[in-house]
Amino acid sequence: MNSKTIILSCIIVAFSTFQSIAQEYVTPFSQFSIGLKSSTLGYGLEVASPLSSKFVLRAGLNLTAGIKSDYVNVAMPDDNNELYDAFGYVPDYRAKLGMNFTHANVLVDFHPAGIFHITAGFYVGQSKFGLQGFLSDWTNNDNPAVLKPGYSWPTIDIGDQTLILTDGRANLDLQLGGIVKPYLGIGVGRSIAKNNRLSFKFELGAVYLGAYSLKQDGRKLDLSASTNTDVLDTHDVLKQITAYPVLNFQLSWRIL
Repeated sequence: MNSKTIILSCIIVAFSTFQSIAQEYVTPFSQFSIGLKSSTLGYGLEVASPLSSKFVLRAGLNLTAGIKSDYVNVAMPDDNNELYDAFGYVPDYRAKLGMNFTHANVLVDFHPAGIFHITAGFYVGQSKFGLQGFLSDWTNNDNPAVLKPGYSWPTIDIGDQTLILTDGRANLDLQLGGIVKPYLGIGVGRSIAKNNRLSFKFELGAVYLGAYSLKQDGRKLDLSASTNTDVLDTHDVLKQITAYPVLNFQLSWRIL
C-alpha cells in the first residue's frame, strides 16, 4: 500500500467519523416530547427535551388520588390501664389507610449506548400516609367503642407525647422523608423517539426519603420516646424505611 492510498484511506475514515459525529449532534432543546406515565409514585405527565445526543432533560408531575385501604385493626397500648378502666376492655384502633403522594420531578437521562439509560435527579413533594379511624367496640368492630358511665375519653401516652382521642377518634399523618428527595435509576427506552413519533420506556430506581415524621392534627408525635414495646417496634420499622422504590412505565409522543 503506497502513501497516496494510506492518505486517501485516512481522509475517508476521518470524513466518515466527522459525518457520524455530525449526525449524532443534537442542538439543546431542539425537540420536545410529552409523556404519559404510570409508576409506584402514581400517574402523571412529563415533558422531555435533549441537552445533547447523550443527555435528556425531563420535568413532570406525579400524583395519586383516592387510594385507600380497607379497615384494619391496630392494637392500642394501655400501660396505665386507662382504656380498660374507661371501656371494660382495651379497644382496637380501627382505621383506613389513605395514600397521598404528590411530586414534581426534574431528571436527566444519560444514554451511554443505545436505548439503555442512567437517570439522576430529584423529586419535590410529599409522601404521606393518612390514618383515619376510631376506637372500636369489642363485640362489633364496625361500631365505635362506648364509654362506661361516669368516664371521659382517655388519652394515650406515647413516651412524653399524648395521643388525643376526640369522641374516640384519632386521625394521624405519617410523612415519609422530607420535601426534596434525590433519585437514581436505570432503564431502557427513550423519552424522545429518534426515528418516529412514539416511544416507550421502562425504568427502575429509588428515591431517598430520610427520616419519617408522625403527626396528629399537625402536632408531632415522638415514638422513640415511648416505653411501650409495640410502639418502639413500630418506630424501629419506620426508621428503616429510608428509600422508596420507583417502577415507571412511560409512553411518549415527540411533538417537535
